[in-house]
Amino acid sequence: MRYNKLGSSDLIVSEIALGCAQFSSQFIKTSKTEADMIAIMHHALDLGITLWDTAPLYGDGYSETVVGKALKGRRDRVVLATKVSQGYTVPEQVWESCEQSLRRLNTDYIDLLQVHWPSAKEENYMTVAAIAKLVKEGKVRAVGVSNFNLAQTEEALCVFPIASNQLPYALVWRYEEPLFEYCGRNKVGVLAYSPLGEGILTGRYDQTTIFPPGDVRNQCVFFKPEVMPHALQVTAAAKQVAEKHNVTPAQVAINWVTRRPHITSAIVGSSSLAQLAQNAAAVDWDMDDEDRALLQAASEAYHASAPRFAHMWDT
Repeated sequence: MRYNKLGSSDLIVSEIALGCAQFSSQFIKTSKTEADMIAIMHHALDLGITLWDTAPLYGDGYSETVVGKALKGRRDRVVLATKVSQGYTVPEQVWESCEQSLRRLNTDYIDLLQVHWPSAKEENYMTVAAIAKLVKEGKVRAVGVSNFNLAQTEEALCVFPIASNQLPYALVWRYEEPLFEYCGRNKVGVLAYSPLGEGILTGRYDQTTIFPPGDVRNQCVFFKPEVMPHALQVTAAAKQVAEKHNVTPAQVAINWVTRRPHITSAIVGSSSLAQLAQNAAAVDWDMDDEDRALLQAASEAYHASAPRFAHMWDT
């Protein structure tokens, strides 16, 4: 595993981060027990995955609760990231959200507290300022934002030196590269989420796939009938590179993201120990110029032909 400094903060994070949204049936229907989830988190540490990302939104606090149980006896080994939910904009709400997260996570500090979604009421500056106050109080080590566009990121930096912006980025989702360049110039780390395009780049799905009711992928744009054929062309390119290097298409997609400029860490969910090991190993090899050119061409063709949406869950 490789490690990077997160923006202007003093946090050192693993290049692969463990996404903890899947520790809740709100997003992906799972039969995993709590013990299974904790085993995945413990094995992540064994593999060198030290950055764990969760949020109150994931299962109405359930993900944070399970993460808190997994942290017992291991807190000092984890860079713990969570969020303040959309709508919690004023200082009192931010403080209460943080207190609730601290209780569920069974810890007295959060390494990275992020604004989960920007406010439609243009109150982002208040939220960032409130988290900055929590830094001064010792409850939070660094301030981050998530899903902020360029103007919103500039506004946040005027309030406090934010450490990171968590943004979607994958071979099938590349609409924010100017923002990434801005983050790089201003020492804001980019935490890339959904590097597998919610699974479309794993090679496990085709146009006959049916997800169970309640699975978030039923609302994901990559699986829409008018988009999926285009996205599967990118998956085909990832498969071609994977066969050449004896890796999986998912490992190709993750590797591509981590090697892009300004990316500090790729946040990847894992539903099993085997999948976790594969995700961790995604950064243990390098593709050549021919591979990168093939993937770049496939990605650009997709973005030129597929319908565009405001976000991945644009219904």
